Amino acid sequence: MAYFAIKPYTSEAKIPDTWSLDAWNQSMNVLIFAILCLAFIGGTFASALSGWLAWLSTLGLGLLMGLVIPVVWRKGPKRWVWFLIGLIACVACLYTQFRTPQPTTNDIANYVPIDKVVVRGTINQDPRLTASDRAKFTMSVDSITLTKSGSEAESESNEGESTTSQLETQPVTGNLYTTISLTQATGLRRGQIVSIEGSLYAPSGATNPGEFDFARYLARQGIFAGLQGRELTLQSEPKFWGGWRLRQRLTRAHVQGLGMPKGGLLSALVLGNRVTDIPYDWRDQFREVGLAWTLAASGFHVALLLGAMLAVSRHSSPQQKFIRGSLVLLIFLILAGGSPSILRAAIMGMGGLVGLVTERRSRPLVGLAFAAVALLIIQPLWIWDLGFQLSFLATLGLIVTATPLTKQMTWLPPLAANALSVPIAAFIWILPLQLFVFGRFSIYNIFTNVLVTPFISIAIIGGLIAGLLGIVFVPLGALASWVLLTPVTAITAIVAWANGLPNAVTNLGTISLWQMLLAYVLIVLVWLHPWWQKRWLIGVVVILAVVFIPTTIAHNSQFRVILLDAGRVPIMVVTHQGETILVNAGNNRTAAYTLLPLLQKSGVNEIDWAIATDPQPDVSKGWANILGSSIEIAKFRDVGGGAASQAYDKLRREMTTSGIDVSSLAVGQILEITPQLKIELVNQSPSVFRIITDRTTWLLIADNDPRAQIKLLDRLEPEVNSSDPSLPTPPKPNLKADILWWNGDEILPEMLAEVAPQVAIASTPIIDEYTIEQMQQAEIRLYWTGRDGAIQWTAQNDIQALSEQQDAAFPL
Repeated sequence: MAYFAIKPYTSEAKIPDTWSLDAWNQSMNVLIFAILCLAFIGGTFASALSGWLAWLSTLGLGLLMGLVIPVVWRKGPKRWVWFLIGLIACVACLYTQFRTPQPTTNDIANYVPIDKVVVRGTINQDPRLTASDRAKFTMSVDSITLTKSGSEAESESNEGESTTSQLETQPVTGNLYTTISLTQATGLRRGQIVSIEGSLYAPSGATNPGEFDFARYLARQGIFAGLQGRELTLQSEPKFWGGWRLRQRLTRAHVQGLGMPKGGLLSALVLGNRVTDIPYDWRDQFREVGLAWTLAASGFHVALLLGAMLAVSRHSSPQQKFIRGSLVLLIFLILAGGSPSILRAAIMGMGGLVGLVTERRSRPLVGLAFAAVALLIIQPLWIWDLGFQLSFLATLGLIVTATPLTKQMTWLPPLAANALSVPIAAFIWILPLQLFVFGRFSIYNIFTNVLVTPFISIAIIGGLIAGLLGIVFVPLGALASWVLLTPVTAITAIVAWANGLPNAVTNLGTISLWQMLLAYVLIVLVWLHPWWQKRWLIGVVVILAVVFIPTTIAHNSQFRVILLDAGRVPIMVVTHQGETILVNAGNNRTAAYTLLPLLQKSGVNEIDWAIATDPQPDVSKGWANILGSSIEIAKFRDVGGGAASQAYDKLRREMTTSGIDVSSLAVGQILEITPQLKIELVNQSPSVFRIITDRTTWLLIADNDPRAQIKLLDRLEPEVNSSDPSLPTPPKPNLKADILWWNGDEILPEMLAEVAPQVAIASTPIIDEYTIEQMQQAEIRLYWTGRDGAIQWTAQNDIQALSEQQDAAFPL
């Protein structure tokens, strides 16, 4: 995002009386052009609806506006303009749907899943690092080699046919998302032709609330299959010379000058983290404090570089400035690549250069709308790219809001006022979308941006100069990079300091679509309407009320139980009257990519009760991920009594050191979370919990092995003390429940009869036919996470699977 103050755009349809008719016509033409651009953008959004509904809605809206608006706004655009808006929106909708990728009849996705396969194709992008320390890239495939099964090979042998080769090669088309070990990926680059042996699979969609939909993300890029590579063979080198060699020398100069990881960070600041890798924990730190834009080469970089070029060329002619500026843009595009944010910034920058040469009045808002349409014509599905959306909103905020904010800060020195107004303007325009998608924000965002921007500017300009020197001679570039050690060190220190501040990140919870849209309507009113402009403080209060109050009330009053799809690990999240209970955390991957996003988007900043039913790593290792996040744990309880690993004992000690109340539950002990919500440990081995609400009772059997069930049923038999029958017998476990929750193993008929549930939920990828028939005969509603995804229960809606409620929200 371009953190520069730009003159605000004011509606040019409002013309003073002293203006000429030509000025009025010119202004009206600009306004019409901007409206038509917005119509195209709106049409791409409308493509999310089903085909005929999208066409009818866009055409109908244009017809309605053409009939109503000219009556209300008589001095505005003519009636035909509004009819044209509907037509353009409909064309944009059709164009987007036409450009939406679909697998062909010969697509490699038609072969999934296959455990052992060899594919051949061309690498489309330079390999990048994944969170699991593997290399990832996409490739265009041209052939697939299948390994015949043993039965097929044996059949051919019996028929006397040659079996020297069990391979069958077939031509295919399509793109493939590929991961492979870092050692296998060393030296790979775009344009190489490779053959890879591995496992072909279908990318997974979102099966839990708040989870990233990886399948949809890849589908928008025309990728419908993935390959987990095991062995790679290089077939041929690229047939063309690309910018990868320049990027390689530039990065090498930075790394030689500053070492790792600071050298990699400098390269990411200059070219963006899509081109060069930095440690994932550093990316997370930058994102947490609202500095993710610094690692995404975009408008800020282009504006900074062009601004520096114009400052150096201030005594040159406009034509010389244009040539030098175009050269700067070309070099940056070659080095950084063609991501949507870079292309948008380049188009905007080129428009500014053209205006400089022609000496015409700059119209940044019209240029922004034109840049959006140009990019969406290139690839209409970029409309769903979150970076694309945030980049445009931030730029729009800087164009229309930065200067008015500066004028309100007359009590500050001009430099300080400008430094504050720029991040505030961007923050205002991206906040509603950020809360709609992530549900969290950093309260130190503005202050951190103001503090770090001077060092970022020095690092980008200096890093690009050092990189260009490194392209010519690497040691010279390394020496120039070493000079930048101080600003890079300052950046990392500020980011680390900001992350260490109390409540550095606040999980508000995702807002609904109507809240986001209403917030943007109010922001636009404050920008355009004179009445709201004079009462902007009221507008700010109303916007904050729309965003924060409904979400806070919902979080403090709702009752919701969610059972996550985490393989065979039972994980439950309960929220009730602002209290949050978490049963189990799963492994590291489950905690990082499923559990934490759910808690963050649910507005959870503290887990009031954390309960571990098993010390095994696949059930409890994820607690370490939660400890390292911004979410705090107040009380931790486990079943105790069993042999735990050293890692689990270390985890308990770390919790105690962090001030968490840690202890083990006793059999029969009841935790009263609220008067309407209680949790009881019914049995220790196997672990059995009862979750009691004012409306229903849940029974969790963590270990459902048949022997464990028999042991549990034996406790239900009457016990008599042989030495003294008059002594009281141990209490028997109460297994009665409305909902049975278990790990999907075979459940004994006696156990099912004892629990007598109305609903049964299994945390398992698959479930056997016998159990399904058993539940049907007992007239018990059966769910399992492998088929239904996460299971949610509320007091109002009863039980509902995620598969029954997906795609209800507008897909931003």
